[in-house]
Formats: sequence, structure tokens, C-alpha cells
Amino acid sequence: MRLSSSQIYTTGLRGITNASNEVARTQEQIASGQRVLKPSDDPVASTRILEIESDLAISKQYQRNIDNVEGRLQRAEVQIDNVEGVIDRVRELVIQAGSGALTNQDRQQITVEINQRLEELVDLTNARDENGNYIFSGFKTDTAAFAAVGDNYAFQGDEGVRFEQVANGLNIASSESGKALFADIATVNNNVAVSAGVNNTSDVQVGRGLVVDQDVFDAVFPEDYAIIFNDTTSVAPVGPNYSVKRLSDGQLISTNVPFDLATPIIINGVEVTLSDIPNPTDTFLIESTSKENMLNTVQRIGASLASFTDPTERSAFIGDALNNLSNIQENLLSGRGRIGARLNTLESTRASQQSLDLISTGVLDELRGLDYAEAVSRLSFQSFILEAAQQSFVKVSSLSLFNFLR
Repeated sequence: MRLSSSQIYTTGLRGITNASNEVARTQEQIASGQRVLKPSDDPVASTRILEIESDLAISKQYQRNIDNVEGRLQRAEVQIDNVEGVIDRVRELVIQAGSGALTNQDRQQITVEINQRLEELVDLTNARDENGNYIFSGFKTDTAAFAAVGDNYAFQGDEGVRFEQVANGLNIASSESGKALFADIATVNNNVAVSAGVNNTSDVQVGRGLVVDQDVFDAVFPEDYAIIFNDTTSVAPVGPNYSVKRLSDGQLISTNVPFDLATPIIINGVEVTLSDIPNPTDTFLIESTSKENMLNTVQRIGASLASFTDPTERSAFIGDALNNLSNIQENLLSGRGRIGARLNTLESTRASQQSLDLISTGVLDELRGLDYAEAVSRLSFQSFILEAAQQSFVKVSSLSLFNFLR
């Protein structure tokens, strides 16, 4: 077979180039400390490396989620702890007010502090995080959890709870519902919640509903009622008057009752006061409930504590107040227990994730790690081949027929 000069040069240069590439690749491996620099170096190992790197990236996101959830839960736990401290103080004040040596004037001074503590509770339940979001308002993070509505406090948020994924298949709640913590608290006695109708045309506020005759109210519990102000232009008697409708069946239980702003409305043992004379068709709701929010409970204690003249009635009120405060404390303790359980889960999840990351990192190092001794030996051999190829090319390229004709 005859070889042209062009073929000789091409073959020689190809050998030098290939040897040079091998040397450069080995040098790059030694410089980077990695055996697999591109997929073609080891396709099977490259695929596995990509999988592990993806898992580690997801794990880093899980770790960030764990930190975020932990921060939110710890912030909520601190606020609940502060609320518990205030309720403990209110309990001490109620016990103090039960002393027979005190006068109602002395008890009035106690209620001053109770009312101050109530303001503190409002601030705590409406706490915000570092981003200005309300902690206990559920998904309505831009709305205060509790707001004064007339003489009552009402929960303004929702029951939404945020969840974040902290591990494969594991989602953790990062918030606590203010409604579950502070609103849905069982009371010793059946109670009522009063509110103004959403379609009212006046700004009349409804006062705090009071159960003034527990026996009468218990006899009809859990009936709800609507106080409906009549159109005085067409209904006699002339002047403000109202009707009362039982909501369970829509039955009117009283009609055209004269309204006197100075006299509370009393319906089946429940007393309701209004701030002004409503417009015709304005409606006010009386809803029976066996629960009450924490703020209304404390407010009711402060409003009534110094009003009793009968020691027996006062003693009964204080006993009920202490039981209701105990229910609040139990509810708060349950909330802290839920948060504590989640924090423990986060701690164990973080430790487990870090252990998995350590194993994955070890496997990753094994897959792409470089054996330096082997690489240096290989580089020496490849350098020898490159040098030999270069010397061979020089000698072969100098061969010519003219050398034999001389």
C-alpha cells in the first residue's frame, strides 16, 4: 500500500492531537480533583451524579423550609406564652376580688388593671411577624385577627393554616389558627354572641350581649333570634319599634315592641343594648353558643366584677370566671402542645435530612472523585506517548525519495 505525503502528515498530526488531548484531559482532572468532567467521561456515573445533585438541591430547599417553619412556630409560641402570662395575672386578680374584705370600690380598682390587661391581650393576639403579616389571622395576613365591634371583640381572620413541605412526603403546619387558639373556647354556662346585620343601613353598634337570666336562657338554648326594626311609616304604633323572629323556624315571637334607647332589649333571658336608634329594616342577631372568645370573656369579667351586691351572686360569678379562665389556659396549653410537637418533628426531620445529605455527598465524592496516584501515573505515561508521537512525526515527515537519490 502506498501512502501519500498528505496521509503521512494527517496521520501523524492526528496521533499527536489525540495524545495531546489525553494529556490535557488528565491535567484538567488533576487540577479540578474530579474524575468525571463531562458525561462522555463516564455516562453511567454522570447520570447518577445528576440524580444525587438534584436530590441535594431539593434537600437544601427542605432545610430552608424547615428554618422558615421553625421561625414562624417559635414566634407564635412566644406570643402564646405571653398570653398565658396575662391570663395568669387576670386569674390572680379575680381571686383577689373574691375576698370578702374588699368593697366594690376596691374591686373597681382591680377591674382597672383587668381592662389594661385586656388591651395587652388585644395587642398580643394581633401580633405581626417581621414582614408585617398578622400571625394569627390565617390566610388573611393583612387583617387584624381580632377587632372591636361595638362592645364585643370579633375574630376577623379565617381558619386557614399554611403548610410547607420539609421532607419527601412530609408537610408541616407553619401557623396556628387564632380562631382555634383564642376564639373557640368552651364556657361554663351557655352564652350568646350578638352582632349587627350585614345589610343594615345605619351605623348603630350592638353592645355586649348579656345573659341576665341563665335559667330562662338555658330553657330555650340553642335558639337564635333576630331583632328586626320595623318601618315606622306603615306600622303602628308610631315611633321606633321592633319585632323578634326565632331563626330556627322563622316564627315571630313578638311584634311591634316599642323601643327605648335607655332601656335594654331583653329576650328570653338575654339583654341587648344598642348605641343609637336604628333605621327601619335594620336587623340585630342573637346567636346562642357554648363558646366564647378569650377577649370577650376577660372583658365580661372586667365589666361585671364590681357590680354585685349579693355576696352569693358575686361568689358564683367569680367561680364561673375562674372556670372560664381555666378553659382558656387549657386551650392555650393545647395550642402550645401542637406547636411543640411540630418543632420536635422539625428537629428530627432536620437531623434525618442532614444524615441523608452526608451519605449522598459521600457517594457523590466516590463517583466523581479522582485517584491522584493513578492520575499522575497516567499523565506520565500519556506524556511519554505524546513525546514519542512528536519525535516519530518529525522523523517520518523528513523522509523523501530525494534522500535516496543523493
